[in-house]
Amino acid sequence: MLDLIWIILILILTGIIAGFFAGLLGVGGGFLMVPVQYLLLVDGGIDPTYAIRIAFGTSLAVVFPVSCAAAWAHQKRGAIDWNAALPIGIAGILGGFAGGTLASHLPVEILKVIFGMLVILAAIRMVRGTSASSGGTTRSGLCIWTLTGIIAGLLSGLLGLGGGFILVPMLLFIFKLPIHRAVATSSACILLFSIGGIAAYMFHGAMIEELGRGFLGYIDIFQWVLLTGAMIPLSRVGVATAHRLPSERLKQIFAIMMFGIGIGMIGIFP
Repeated sequence: MLDLIWIILILILTGIIAGFFAGLLGVGGGFLMVPVQYLLLVDGGIDPTYAIRIAFGTSLAVVFPVSCAAAWAHQKRGAIDWNAALPIGIAGILGGFAGGTLASHLPVEILKVIFGMLVILAAIRMVRGTSASSGGTTRSGLCIWTLTGIIAGLLSGLLGLGGGFILVPMLLFIFKLPIHRAVATSSACILLFSIGGIAAYMFHGAMIEELGRGFLGYIDIFQWVLLTGAMIPLSRVGVATAHRLPSERLKQIFAIMMFGIGIGMIGIFP
């Protein structure tokens, strides 16, 4: 079992790295947080069945304030497309709650395999897909916006991630947003997605008496404080970096990160 000081250092370092990529790529940062949290919880004696749900729930709880900071930084640059962000994000609240509810009942192995395959396919699609439009505001029907939000929100709540890993490619290839605008709009949507997921993990986790003190449902308060404190400042650095990188380079970085997420989630957990 790791000493407390090592646990603190690992969580802070994880928050620093995840926060940077959250701002850079318009994702929640859960792709890094979830595996680290899970391994630390299991090392601390938490049953793996509960540990994976705590990692998902805590990750989403961290995602909310971090996404608020990232979205604010993007908004100051006028990069968020609110015509897409509001309907997608509001629909994603319901999807997030449904996803968190499913995760509270589905076997861990099913979650890992489905998630890994979806993310790998999305990464391949991004690498092989056509370039996104360089246009400005996107306009579409309410039905497609709603469906997009429900799908991304569902996966966000189901797997404890912000949802940007699936939403950014959708904004690129369905709505034809340029990459910088897609990343910024994703950040705004993610903060809404996380609300539904957080509610589900708090509700279902509150019924587990074995968790005891230090938990708010499936949310680990200790991990939440350390990760959030480390991530918020670095998310702003990530945002600034994103707006300095060429579009094609940003797409390449995002695709590589997504491929790593998929491989990791299929094979990292015991």
